[in-house]
Amino acid sequence: MTESLRTCPLGVDMEICRIDLSSAYRFRLRELGFREHERIRVIQKANFGGRVVAHGTERIAVDGATARHILVQLH
Repeated sequence: MTESLRTCPLGVDMEICRIDLSSAYRFRLRELGFREHERIRVIQKANFGGRVVAHGTERIAVDGATARHILVQLH
């Protein structure tokens, strides 16, 4: 079952299934390590739907609008 990054619980490993954004935004997210089949974990929820995501040793903040378009599968 897939859901958006914005609705995911804290501390659960998940896999990125799809990024439903324009190619320019997908390109930038790929530069940051957000690629299909990558494992990530939400470590903090921010106001207005933003999320802080752990990807390996990196910590990346994503705004709520972007998080809504990153589809993940929980593990």
